Amino acid sequence: MRIVLLSPLPPYRGGIAQFGKMLLTGLEKEDCEVTAINYSHLYPNFLFPGKTQFEDGFSSADGLLHAYQPFSWKKTRESIDKMKPDIIISQWWHPFFAKCLSAVNPGHSKSVSICHNVFPHESFPLAGYLSRKFFRKQDLMVVHSEKAEIEAESTGKKVLRLFHPIYDQYKNTGLPREQARNKLGLKTGQKALLFFGLVRDYKGFDVLLKACDLLPEEYTIIAAGENYTNTNYQSSRLLWENSFIPDCDVGTWFNAADIVVLPYRKASQSGIAQIALAFNKPMVVTDTGGLAETVVPCKTGTIAAEATAESISKAILQCSSLMNSKITTTEIRKKASEFSWSSYVKKLIGAVQ
Repeated sequence: MRIVLLSPLPPYRGGIAQFGKMLLTGLEKEDCEVTAINYSHLYPNFLFPGKTQFEDGFSSADGLLHAYQPFSWKKTRESIDKMKPDIIISQWWHPFFAKCLSAVNPGHSKSVSICHNVFPHESFPLAGYLSRKFFRKQDLMVVHSEKAEIEAESTGKKVLRLFHPIYDQYKNTGLPREQARNKLGLKTGQKALLFFGLVRDYKGFDVLLKACDLLPEEYTIIAAGENYTNTNYQSSRLLWENSFIPDCDVGTWFNAADIVVLPYRKASQSGIAQIALAFNKPMVVTDTGGLAETVVPCKTGTIAAEATAESISKAILQCSSLMNSKITTTEIRKKASEFSWSSYVKKLIGAVQ
């Protein structure tokens, strides 16, 4: 089976690029003939709120596809046309890429979109129109949560609900627990609540800060991720690395943590939850999108009914009883086994054969 994968890949940083890298590896293990097409340019700088789109040591990417240069679309389409793939898989997360991804598809192959968001969390001009125009050209939409499944079904296209596979590629990175806690400045007896990833308004970082103020003094937030908002967050109980964390250091933060908290106001799913599962960390998540699907209540974590300081602080206190428990670790490993890349890829291929 010949497959073309349209996706950001390293040296682009972030969850979508990591997903593309892991998906490519999974497809190759299934003996598929895969050609991955990376982007030479992803976002124009004026639309990108962070410091850089690339991993440390890189200032560009070697890719065929230019997201906002129509002259490259024709070249990419001609290249794909010559390959005559059976399937074209596009990673979809934002309507900014609708015209680009639609233009490069020659139309003679089955088209599959892996939808990390069906519609964007944040406002974007003509978001609904651009998204639906792209979806009309898709033979299959793959989603990772019940909420996304409902949104995708509203387009009238065929929908396959799978799951966000586990991110276990970071397990052997970073420092072991005690060294990690020392490096991050945690004191003996402090309970570390980890917020990991880019700070955006919908992720509820501000709510977590307020929730921590309602907790006993031994609770501290350790946060790792670049600030993509206009808010200057401050708290005496916050240890924050306001920058992108390279892959080699991810393990330091998860090893140091006692509980991973996802206080999101809204979400489809989150790769952060899949990293937490790989590190056997109990989680507190809000009941939005597919986040609750990653937790077995009172066994692997707790679910806050609302993205409010009161609800999240209560869930954190409940989750504290699961910290450093062998039973909890066993339950988390059992939950993590449901999200293997091998199972994901097999189901994906089976749905389009």
